Amino acid sequence: MTLMQNDSSKSRFIPARLSPLTLGLLQHISKIDLDRRNRVMVSKENLEVYKKIPRNAGIILTPNHADEMDPRVCFELSRITGRRMVFMCNREAFDEIGGIAGWFLQRLGAFSVERGGHDVAAKQYAIKTVIDARNDLVIFPEGEIFYLNESVQPFHSGAIDIGLQAIEERRMRDPDWEAYILPLSIKYRFTEAMHDILEARVKKMEEHLAKGMTGDSVHERLKGVMSEYLRRGELEHNISADAQYGDLAERIERLRHVVLSDVGAKYKQAYAEQSRTIDKAFQLGAHLRERLSKTLSTEHQSEYTEDLGKLKEVQHLVSWRPDYVDEKPSAERLAEMTLKLERELFKLKRPEQLGKREVTLRLGEPIGLSGHLAEYKANPHSLRSTLADLLRSKIQSLINES
Repeated sequence: MTLMQNDSSKSRFIPARLSPLTLGLLQHISKIDLDRRNRVMVSKENLEVYKKIPRNAGIILTPNHADEMDPRVCFELSRITGRRMVFMCNREAFDEIGGIAGWFLQRLGAFSVERGGHDVAAKQYAIKTVIDARNDLVIFPEGEIFYLNESVQPFHSGAIDIGLQAIEERRMRDPDWEAYILPLSIKYRFTEAMHDILEARVKKMEEHLAKGMTGDSVHERLKGVMSEYLRRGELEHNISADAQYGDLAERIERLRHVVLSDVGAKYKQAYAEQSRTIDKAFQLGAHLRERLSKTLSTEHQSEYTEDLGKLKEVQHLVSWRPDYVDEKPSAERLAEMTLKLERELFKLKRPEQLGKREVTLRLGEPIGLSGHLAEYKANPHSLRSTLADLLRSKIQSLINES
């Protein structure tokens, strides 16, 4: 057995490190880069929403999360409004490019959170940010990039919890203080013809699989690529090709269930049985990263890393929704399906954007939280769930209207 140096520092909490000079420079650079392929549009009417909120109030901005550009778009909104924003960002992102990514993320206003873990430091930092009310807190309640821009996925209730706990603490010295949840929708549309671009990207995947796909349309060929990827996954995990599982949606659900069960069986009690699939994957992932940070064994390190890869696949498969594209095979939905397949086939962290887009931002009516404080104290779980569903509904409406 070979021993290697343990890097426990990777498990530490990383705060944001905003500075006016660095922030201004990075905002300028970010805008130039963003404008090359993403034209951000937000109306004066929507910007007026901010003016309704008292200046000393706490604000939690809650955007939908359908694309890799979402944080950059929010960063641009920060520049447009002149409001400083602090972003909750998954812990793994800070270690990319040998930690260089983390340096920039901190100075863009990001702080780390261990998804699926009980990250007390991150939660307290978020609560303090809201209480201080100098910066707006940005949380993506979906918790993952789903590439489902027109269908907002179930929300986690962390933003609600953070806002209400901030009110409880701040009101000890300021009895009338308020905190608000501010719904934000982000909607992408292509501004160039996409047929040839989609054709080229699909052809590249077909060549990678070394298999000709059936169907003449891009839509049918993408479904063929998806089916072939699933077939290979089924073989790898010893799933029989049962005729009753011919439907793509059923095969996706079965594959992610089998992969999650295989990993979960090795680390019992590392997740809550009643949790959703993606939450179980997050919880198991947090457990494995903790083990990985503590082990000295290269054998265990290799095993934990492999299992983390399997959990990442489960997280991604949650967003595989053939019905979403079937009901409306638009260029945007076909592009999202393409990105998801490329991510798995080519093992990419961030597949390349397909074409130029316009990005429409809409701000919903702020939701004051103080009126829910009594119910929160009486039944926190029920209240968090109710408000999370309400928030999701509001953002879905904003998406539909965009």
